Amino acid sequence: MKIGVSTASLFCKMPLEEVFATIKSFGTELVEVFLDSYSEYDEDFARLLRSRMTENDLRAFSVHPLGTQFESQLFSIHDRQKADAVKVFEKVLRAGQILGASCYVMHGPAHLSGVAKNLQMERIIAVMNELMDIADGYGIQLALENVSYCVYHEPKFGRLLADGIGGHRLKFVLDIKQAVRIGVSPFEIIDAVGEDIINVHLCDYAIKGERIDLRMPGEGEFDFARFIKVLKDKGYKGNMFIEVYSDMYKNFDELRKSYQYLDYLCSQYE
Repeated sequence: MKIGVSTASLFCKMPLEEVFATIKSFGTELVEVFLDSYSEYDEDFARLLRSRMTENDLRAFSVHPLGTQFESQLFSIHDRQKADAVKVFEKVLRAGQILGASCYVMHGPAHLSGVAKNLQMERIIAVMNELMDIADGYGIQLALENVSYCVYHEPKFGRLLADGIGGHRLKFVLDIKQAVRIGVSPFEIIDAVGEDIINVHLCDYAIKGERIDLRMPGEGEFDFARFIKVLKDKGYKGNMFIEVYSDMYKNFDELRKSYQYLDYLCSQYE
C-alpha cells in the first residue's frame, strides 16, 4: 500500500496545474487528479497536467471530476440529458487516459429519497454496466465512492449493487469522511465491499456530541493503524490518498506531516 495526495486537498490554494511541485515535496509519487470544472476536462489541459506531473516525477492513479456537474444526468430517464452527460463523461475518461490514470472516481446520482425516478436498482445496474463498458474502452476502471448525499451512502447498498452486477466487476472507493458524516463506520464498508475496494480517501475526524469535526490525518480520533491492518487482512494492496478540504489546514507543513504519518504507518505493514 502506498500513500498519495489528491489535488483536491489543495483546492483554491493554487491553480491545479501548479500543485504538483508542492505535492512532490511531501515525498509521494502518487496523485489523484481532481478536475474542478468543464474546461479542465479538455485534452489540451490534460496534456499540460501530464507534463507537469512528469516534470515532478509523479504519476496519476485516479481521476476524479466534479460529479455534481453531470453524473446524476448519466442516470437520467431523459434520453437527451443522458446523451449530453455521457459526452462529458467521455471527456473526463479521455483526460484520465492522457493523465495515465487507471481509475475513475464516481459519485453517481444524488440521493433524493421519494423524489427521483431513476434510482431503482435494476436501472442503476443497467446504467452502471453501460458506463463501465465505456470506461473499459479507455482502459479505466470505474469505481463508485461512498458519498453521504449520493446513491451509495449505505454499506449494504454497495454489496447489493455489486452482487447484482456480478463477477466482482464493480469496484469501490472508500471515503472515511463521507462515511462518518452519516454515522457509518468505515469498517462497515470494508466488511461489505472490502474485496472490491481499489481506492481509499483518507481524512481524520473528532466527534463532539452530535457534531463531527473533520481533522487532518493524525490529528483526530480515527484508528488508522487498525484501518490499514484490516484493509491488508482483506487483501488490499492498492493506493490510498489524503483527500481533505483545503480549509482544514493553514500551511503545507500540516499536509506534509499528515503524509509522513500515514506513510510511516503503511511501512509497518509491508
